[in-house]
Amino acid sequence: MTKRKLRFTLYSLLAIATLVIFYVFTPAINLHSQQFRFLILLVTLLTVSIEIAIDKRAFLHKKTKYAILFIPAVAILAIALGNVFNGVVFRSTDYAGLIQVEEKNFEQDFPVMDESSIPMMDRDTAQRLGDRRIGSVNELVSQFVPAETYTQINIDNNPYRVTPLRYASFIRWVSNQDEGIPNYLKVDMVSGEVEVVDLAENIKYSDSELLNRNVKRHLRFKYPTKIFENPSFEVDEEGHPHYIATTYENKFWFTQLEPTGLIVLDAVTGETQEYDLENVPGWVDRVYSANLILEQLNYRGKYSDGFFNAVFGKRGVTQTTEGYNYIPMNNDIYLYTGVTSVNSDASNIGFYLVNMRTKEAEFYPVTSADEFSAMDSAEGSLQQMRFESTFPLLISLNHRPYYISSLKDDSGLVRSYALVDAQDYQKVITSETVDGLIAELNGRNASNGKDMNVEVSNRRKLDSNHRAG
Repeated sequence: MTKRKLRFTLYSLLAIATLVIFYVFTPAINLHSQQFRFLILLVTLLTVSIEIAIDKRAFLHKKTKYAILFIPAVAILAIALGNVFNGVVFRSTDYAGLIQVEEKNFEQDFPVMDESSIPMMDRDTAQRLGDRRIGSVNELVSQFVPAETYTQINIDNNPYRVTPLRYASFIRWVSNQDEGIPNYLKVDMVSGEVEVVDLAENIKYSDSELLNRNVKRHLRFKYPTKIFENPSFEVDEEGHPHYIATTYENKFWFTQLEPTGLIVLDAVTGETQEYDLENVPGWVDRVYSANLILEQLNYRGKYSDGFFNAVFGKRGVTQTTEGYNYIPMNNDIYLYTGVTSVNSDASNIGFYLVNMRTKEAEFYPVTSADEFSAMDSAEGSLQQMRFESTFPLLISLNHRPYYISSLKDDSGLVRSYALVDAQDYQKVITSETVDGLIAELNGRNASNGKDMNVEVSNRRKLDSNHRAG
């Protein structure tokens, strides 16, 4: 085979391989995309390898001819070097300022949640309930299974988790993809009721599609240069299914992705609409990811006083606790997490609340036990049952912080509920219902109030006797 034919064959194979990689992984055609930079570097290295394989020794003597092949690799290395100088070591205070946090007073400002809408079903429980529900629908169970999405959203200010169905296997996709997916699941986070929602028109665009109707692939072909991560499944107030793809740009040089807007994809028709952050539709609950919010909160806690203080002095350095939860309030979803010192001592110095749609963040300085101490206390209150506590929610009752969590048995089913005083975690109330928790707390408060009134009355009598004497 001549060099010309060999070169044509190898470059044809390289082009095909590049297109396949692009089709499978769908990187944004944008230098700000790390995936795209890796693809460029990979193609460059393979191109050089092809030329070395063809020209062999001649390659080393034709430096001018082949120098152009190294330009993409040099550019990628320059970007990587620039990212080093735009990392936290040199721009620590800029990273700390990525999220603005307003300090508030817990007693006066912490939102009071409607006790009848406290979402006690965590994602794991919702998934178990969804799997069980779909297993009872004969016409669906052989063709579809629930996707693992289970996105927590608000519908008419009520908390739900929603997830589309997906094809049970490749064969099921072949036999059903023309019609699409006929249902999605909606799990009530308060009652645990699971609804199999029938759609007037089937879902045609989803994560489980294998070809061009795959959500990421469909969006990539329509927006080839936009950077976005895995779109999340949501439904609007009318129950119509959509996928929400947050778009990003790098904040510092070619590093630190920051949301710039979002793309709403109609899961039925495939139509899309792009929005900037100031014009996000009111029904969209999740624009910012939990990972991004937690990352930026930790940047703020670590680097507000500079990089060297974070590493050596550690004066005032804080971090979020190793867990988080979602609180539905004001028709939005808020991320909740505790704040502790870097010298972990099983206690919190406060709490963060962050709106998942707007990134508005609030800090409530309240000294309390951390969430894991509360979980241990809740489990210990029914130690003989060997229940496992879910990661708790923080709620305000009588202007005082409480952790509330579900207690699950070995099969993962909720058997009881626990209410733990966040500031005195040895005070625990358990009940088989949330209403029972609240009633028991109110009963104890009323009893304490009577005891206090008796004590005050007796003290007044003593004072009166002293004065009479």
